[in-house]
Amino acid sequence: MLKIYLVAIGDNGVSGKKIGCDDSLVAVDVGVQPTVAVLRAALTKLLEIKTNYYGDSGLYNALYQSDLEIENLSIQNGLASIYLKGDLMLGGTCDSPRVDEQLKAIALQFPTVSN
Repeated sequence: MLKIYLVAIGDNGVSGKKIGCDDSLVAVDVGVQPTVAVLRAALTKLLEIKTNYYGDSGLYNALYQSDLEIENLSIQNGLASIYLKGDLMLGGTCDSPRVDEQLKAIALQFPTVSN
């Protein structure tokens, strides 16, 4: 099990870390096949979600409209560098900080990543 991070819109930090536009960032457990590439697996799970809300949870994925895939991914001295390719589609001004926070939180869940 790994975590992906989704957004509780307008939750004002009640359900998780408060992020831009008075939202909350909420961790959701997802199952993946055993792998040593855990960051890649978690990011892939997030990028595969093509609906705006995750199941019946009411949690929003700001990346749902985007057609992105991982081009390159590395972790060196605690710094995760994530390079995506494709089309980033945002649903409004609040989606930009949501995307940033979703991606950062996924990387920072792992002890080998500090930034």
